[in-house]
Amino acid sequence: MTYGHDNDEMLEELHRKQGAAKWPETLEAGRSVDEFLWKGDPKATPVQRIGLAIYGVGFLFLFVIAIVIIVVGRDWPDIIGGLVGGTPSGIFAFRFLRNAFRGNTHRSRPR
Repeated sequence: MTYGHDNDEMLEELHRKQGAAKWPETLEAGRSVDEFLWKGDPKATPVQRIGLAIYGVGFLFLFVIAIVIIVVGRDWPDIIGGLVGGTPSGIFAFRFLRNAFRGNTHRSRPR
């Protein structure tokens, strides 16, 4: 059974489209996403910034819940649990929101 020329082209296109789903490409894509989340990107598109802001608001919500647990908590396990859960959530929330609202710092000035 032989495959025609069209099948070879179709297989090549399928492999090309699935490139990001294979192992080395997923590692590179994951690294770039992590880098975007933690360091930000001055050239990010508005859609990327909105997505990062939504992600940051989710962590901010967890941070607020942890603060409420600390304030309302009557005993030490509640307070310690709120601190342990709230501290990383607050750090992530403020870092992500800062990166989402940080503008393009390398704008060229009009002459």
